Amino acid sequence: MPHIRCRGMQRETVAAMSETLVEQLANLTSTPTAHFTVEYIPAEFIATRFGGQAYPFIELFWFDRGQEVQNAAAQLITTIVKQVSGHDVDVAVVVQPLARSGYYDNGQHY
Repeated sequence: MPHIRCRGMQRETVAAMSETLVEQLANLTSTPTAHFTVEYIPAEFIATRFGGQAYPFIELFWFDRGQEVQNAAAQLITTIVKQVSGHDVDVAVVVQPLARSGYYDNGQHY
């Protein structure tokens, strides 16, 4: 756990950035890299100000680590996505804090 979901990007782009992204987020959060998941979610943007053009939209699901770490994670994600997608692209990062009591691993919550 943390879980990273990527939309509005090509599968190859997500794959290319995934190792660096996980390593740097693991370092930032002192979390083993094996605890991370990265998902590529194909999406079609219908109504956007860009006329349907997708843009990188990253969701980060994790246990709350405080605002300072969250800000640093969002900046880190944005920087890495811009490196692989282009520095002029808009990047959305949405952080979804999970409650330990609502997260189960093998039937047991944290």
